[in-house]
Amino acid sequence: MDIDLRKLAGHLRDRGLTVELNDDETVLRAANPLHEALTEQIATNGVRYVTGFGYEIGERGHEAGCAERIAHMLGVPVRTGPRAAAS
Repeated sequence: MDIDLRKLAGHLRDRGLTVELNDDETVLRAANPLHEALTEQIATNGVRYVTGFGYEIGERGHEAGCAERIAHMLGVPVRTGPRAAAS
C-alpha cells in the first residue's frame, strides 16, 4: 500500500474525479465522471508521480498540486481561491 498514492486519490476525489486504486494500491486510475474516456493512470517513480505515458506530474508530498494538474489534464475545472496546504 502506498500512503502517498492514497492521499493523492483523496485529493482527486475532492476535485470531483472518479478514482480507482489497483489491487495492490500501486497505480490509480483517475477519470472525468462526465466523460469516462478521459482517464489517466498515475503511479509513483521514486519521489515523483508519473502518468502511464511517463509524464511527470509532480513530487510526493505535494498531492494537492498534483491533483490540480491531473484534474486540468482530464478537463475537470480546477478550484479557485485558497489552495489546500501541502500534505
